[in-house]
Amino acid sequence: MLGRKSRESVLLSQANHPCQGFDETFKFPSPYRKSHLKLLMKSSIQQRLWWVTLPALILPLCGALIYFNLDGQAGIVQAIYTSIKVFTLLWPMVAMQWIVKVPFSEWRSMLVMNRRMMMEGLVCGLGMACILLLTLTTPWGETVKEQAGMVRQKALDMGILQFFPLFAVFISFFHSLLEEYYWRWFAFGNLHRCMSSARAAHLLGACGFAAHHVVITTTFFPGFLGWFAGFSVGIAGAVWSWMMTRHRSIVGSWIAHMIVDLCLMAVGYWLIFEVAPSL
Repeated sequence: MLGRKSRESVLLSQANHPCQGFDETFKFPSPYRKSHLKLLMKSSIQQRLWWVTLPALILPLCGALIYFNLDGQAGIVQAIYTSIKVFTLLWPMVAMQWIVKVPFSEWRSMLVMNRRMMMEGLVCGLGMACILLLTLTTPWGETVKEQAGMVRQKALDMGILQFFPLFAVFISFFHSLLEEYYWRWFAFGNLHRCMSSARAAHLLGACGFAAHHVVITTTFFPGFLGWFAGFSVGIAGAVWSWMMTRHRSIVGSWIAHMIVDLCLMAVGYWLIFEVAPSL
């Protein structure tokens, strides 16, 4: 750990040389001490981190509010959905490389892996998937089945009905990695670096991750079930953020996220192609 004087000198020097000392100053899992927060507020890098993170928290929600409320306009829905995903991929690169000025060479740590974190991700993902499947055996399962027609119609509106298996593979394996890179490494990571409270960073990061999912879940499942499902996404996001700070890598959380998405896509396939036609 840096001493107080040496840490202050690093923070002050970053105003002119933002990328220097990035790994040491912004090391997980400890957030800034309150005694350093006032000094940090004066540095240009802290302001940059806030300004690049705020759009990351808001724009996915705005996109979901638009493309999940456009019925029968597959072309527009696909264009907006694709634009949001392109933003999700490119904005962290642009923000960290050219605005915050963190070189790409320092990004490799997000994909560091070891057996322990991979096993934790596997256990976490399987546990969450089991909870999801067990929920379908409760009275809520009948509510889910009643919405199968709406799920099928939304898949049709988004133009993915005919390609749902390929879409499911993309969501489960690649989109889950994209979300971990975007929500855990970039959005939550920046909050964790900027905020004096680790709990507040976890909470705000989880809320940002859950927000656009709430739009999705309440669209498919009106009422309490939709809000509960969205809240559950936030809980999962907080768990995955904790896993990232624990291992300083997104690999474990990606494995867990991948398993959960595989389970969700399997349920979606069942609703679209087996339940909906029988209604």
